[in-house]
Amino acid sequence: MKLKTVCFVAIPLSLSLIACTESLDEGSLNDAGKGAISITAAIDGYTPLAETRTQVGGIIGEDGPLFIEWSVGDTIGVFGNTEAANAPFSGNNTAPAASTTFSGTLTGGDLPQYAYYPYSETVTDLASIPVSIPSEQMYTDETSVAQYDIKASADIQPDASGGYRVKFRQMAALVRFEIDLSGVTDLADDELLMDITIHPTNGGAPMTGEFTYDLGNLDAGLKEGAYTMDGITLYFTYPPTAREKAVAYAVVAPGKHAGEEWTCVFTTDRQMGTFTATALCDFEAGKYYNVPLTAQVLANNEPVYEELPEEETANCYIVTAPGDYDFKATVIGNGMKGIIPGAGFHTENPYINPKSAKELWSDKKDFITNVRLENGRVRYTVPENTAFGGNAVIAVYSEPDCQGEVLWCWHIWGTQGEPQAEEYTNQAGAKFMVMDRPLGAQTIRSSQGLTIYQWGRNTPIPSLGDGMYFVDGNRVSIEVAQAYPHIQTDESTTIADAVREPMKMFVNGSEWGEADWLYTPNPNLWGDARNESDMPATLDNPQAGAGWTSQKTIYDPSPAGWRVANIFTYSGFTKKTNGTTNDISEIEEGTYTENATRLKYVNYVKYTYNGTGEWFFKKNADDTVGARFYFIGQRDGWNGRDEGGKKNSTWWTSTSYVDSEGDATACSLQYQAYDEARIDTYRRDPGLSNARPVRCVRE
Repeated sequence: MKLKTVCFVAIPLSLSLIACTESLDEGSLNDAGKGAISITAAIDGYTPLAETRTQVGGIIGEDGPLFIEWSVGDTIGVFGNTEAANAPFSGNNTAPAASTTFSGTLTGGDLPQYAYYPYSETVTDLASIPVSIPSEQMYTDETSVAQYDIKASADIQPDASGGYRVKFRQMAALVRFEIDLSGVTDLADDELLMDITIHPTNGGAPMTGEFTYDLGNLDAGLKEGAYTMDGITLYFTYPPTAREKAVAYAVVAPGKHAGEEWTCVFTTDRQMGTFTATALCDFEAGKYYNVPLTAQVLANNEPVYEELPEEETANCYIVTAPGDYDFKATVIGNGMKGIIPGAGFHTENPYINPKSAKELWSDKKDFITNVRLENGRVRYTVPENTAFGGNAVIAVYSEPDCQGEVLWCWHIWGTQGEPQAEEYTNQAGAKFMVMDRPLGAQTIRSSQGLTIYQWGRNTPIPSLGDGMYFVDGNRVSIEVAQAYPHIQTDESTTIADAVREPMKMFVNGSEWGEADWLYTPNPNLWGDARNESDMPATLDNPQAGAGWTSQKTIYDPSPAGWRVANIFTYSGFTKKTNGTTNDISEIEEGTYTENATRLKYVNYVKYTYNGTGEWFFKKNADDTVGARFYFIGQRDGWNGRDEGGKKNSTWWTSTSYVDSEGDATACSLQYQAYDEARIDTYRRDPGLSNARPVRCVRE
């Protein structure tokens, strides 16, 4: 088919058109109707195939019309000239085709008179064929518009083969957005275009909604149904950056629009621009319309920019009930406020533009399902489950189909009830609102199924839990050294390496238990870097009541509103002002008296033994209930294996510093069983590659 230009973009000095139209000489979108289509009547009965949709075979030329092909299994509906109503005819093609034959059966010896697409078994009246054109359409690439393909025919003629030839016509119009924002100074280079909306300022002909048409009078076009909208919003599955040239298509209903003032809105991941323009053309069925969104259009129409409210983002999202969920996938961690300038992070720009997403692992089969990336958001479903709860990790990738590099990952944490905060008072009198459970625990009393972390990383690692986790729905042994890849390397491991490899443990160093997973230590990762000389000598010192030295960072694994506890959070668990009961020197080591003496300095309500044991440390001097801390094993950073968990436990805090020898040291809480009565709330630990639990504190 030869294309004919009908009008061009016209941009006078006043508020102006942003559309032009191209016409096809056969009144279609250059679809399957361009060739002959035969209908062959079958003798035997027919069972229709599963519903499919036509597909886009490509773009004809550089100016925009699309070539529509029949997909394998496509079905059309056929009405006969007397009795037959809505008979399904299925395509015989075994590959996408511009022209194919359709086979089916007409009752009562009828001859085919009308045909329509897409087929619906609920259609009963040829004068009321239902049509749905969504007001919100998702655009991945030009193939996306095939799902809205609507065509019909009252032109069915017999051919020499004994079958029939059908000529379809399109019932909708096509809008082609031409996007070039490279010259717009109000947009950052990495700003992402999320969606475009157009609608008449004062109302107008409907563009989208529910419609019907009459096969016996196709010239009458689409008739308004119960629900229509005068505008359309196009969302981008893969949002282009403000410096990319892009083309996007949408399907709209035919209608009178010439002379209308349109309100046009484009939304980025950071702001919204609104301007008005005048449409010069009506929308006609079977034609397409170019709508430019360029620096020139914006300059002539003077958009008003409005900064969007910042969405709270984090590396962990809590779900407490089954349902459909989503989160912003174009910002890592807690965004710009999580960047400490000059702190040696892998980036000082928290914005990313992922192209796909998938679940990396979960600790419960099908805890989450249907993971996908749409319009810069990760969407997923938490199915109904009698034993609700679990942990999963979702990653986003730089390329479609989960190819390319991992750009970031997030922890989905299913809990029975929203985690609550408990007030702790430390030795210096400072108060901390501490989460009532470890990060990843499904309930307050759950001692399994939680998540653990190498110090400073945002990436969760499965804890020992029930001895398994799931990758691609398949159970994986919890033998960590084999099942969860563990990397020992003398090369320069960087933060970026850890981001790209979220399912690997890293270690650098030559001594067991003394290793940092980073080749070059960085004490800023969880936002509480300190100087060794500035650490208070005793925990009753007012200095030990201070908060964090920096803001929550992009690497902090906590949910929104929380952050990893600092070293002073737990000092009230011991009465020793140096924070440890390990230095009891006035009694003989190894004696009962030694343990009894240590117990005098542990500030606790009770200790219970349930196979592993658990302390109920006092949250304040008057506490009679206690904060429950049970024993949780760690994964050794040197070999990835389970270390302890029945007689001792160590919890990371956010506090870290680089000592005088250049080695990284993170502070931690460590406690041992009742018969040892050892507790260290001020422990300096060089084993940053060990994976350990954390507890969160309200920001």
